[in-house]
Amino acid sequence: MTKKATPPPSFSQPVSGNEPRSPEPSSRPALTATGFPALLITHSDRDGLFSGAALLRSLREFAAPEVLITQGIYLAAELEELVGSGRRYSAIYITDTYWHPAHAERVVTSLRTLLLPGGRIAWIDHHPSSVENEQRTQRDLPLSAFSRIVGDRDGKHEAVSLVAEAFATASDPVVASLLKAVANGWARNREPMPAMVERWLAVVDGLARCPELPPAQACDIVRCLAQGFECPIPDHLLPLEARTRSIKARTSELFQMSDWMKLPSVDGGWGLLLDLHDEPDVNAYELAVALSRAAQGRIDYFITQEHPGLVHYVSGTGARRERDSLERGGLPNLRVSTLHKGCRWKSATWRAAKGIDLAYLTRRRPAPELLGPWIDAHPYIVKAPWQREVQAESITRAAVQIGEEMLQVLNNFGWTDADRGRRTLLPVVEG
Repeated sequence: MTKKATPPPSFSQPVSGNEPRSPEPSSRPALTATGFPALLITHSDRDGLFSGAALLRSLREFAAPEVLITQGIYLAAELEELVGSGRRYSAIYITDTYWHPAHAERVVTSLRTLLLPGGRIAWIDHHPSSVENEQRTQRDLPLSAFSRIVGDRDGKHEAVSLVAEAFATASDPVVASLLKAVANGWARNREPMPAMVERWLAVVDGLARCPELPPAQACDIVRCLAQGFECPIPDHLLPLEARTRSIKARTSELFQMSDWMKLPSVDGGWGLLLDLHDEPDVNAYELAVALSRAAQGRIDYFITQEHPGLVHYVSGTGARRERDSLERGGLPNLRVSTLHKGCRWKSATWRAAKGIDLAYLTRRRPAPELLGPWIDAHPYIVKAPWQREVQAESITRAAVQIGEEMLQVLNNFGWTDADRGRRTLLPVVEG
């Protein structure tokens, strides 16, 4: 989207006389001039929570919106519950939440019902399904000029950067720190991470492991971060920090293992199977980053199976009921990911600049007797649901077939050791 909006007043300085403080968990948002609140909907991962915080920060001269934390696949259920409760909003902001085509009619109907006459929706996202359905979004919804739908394949890997662009707030110190955190800027600059940043990252990452946290408490993550990383962590969020630290400890233990199954790749590289279906207390992404660094970037892709106890965080009663029906009792989707996404270093080959785009797996669909349709979550992350109950040997069988496809495609791409570079791979926030 290319429409420009007039940004709020200058945000070059923090709010004077307004020291960060923890909000009351049950505090209601202020009303706008219409007498109705605005609504902010955002995703539950780092990028989503940071995007929501950056947006609240950008709107700080206006009424603070209500906050709803969810997943794109459950957005329709969340909105329908709000409609049923009689809620109405002067404006709706949606960040880092993808458009789910299967629920398009439900989402459009609910958003139009929730929005007051003359109200606008700002949709800010980078997921492939949002990009692919942008024309429909523009056609069916009253989008504001603050909307930004720019995808990973166009170099926008974080929604928080789109929020900063839309509201011209990248120079605001709080927004700048959120941008730095989501891009792992301290590590990139070889600077020590401030203690409060590290603590808040632990809280943010802990939300995924506390799926029953009351929504009013989860929203305080966004409201606090909108004040900056120096905001005190409310007592009711401290268990999330503790949970993350215990997971980090187990992840460090698994990093020491050397018997991860290697899969084929090209020119001295390999893939790796991370079968974590019996490991409830591990961060699969951090494990992959650590293993990739140790291998000096030679791991071209990861195939990951996580524990069946892991479910997504959503807010509404109906959304939680739908989530439990879909997610509990079965294995999460098998995931293929790469840390070789497009890079910008000066000496990069054109393949390194492009990165390994995994969307071809959604067309080739390996392991069809085991896996259902592949989902293009990001260019560097694809997922596939299991068709039926699986055992460890099924995971291995699927990984072998995926590895054969990866070898063929990377050969066709012409991927070589020169494209990997000899740099320290840095984390990228997964979706």
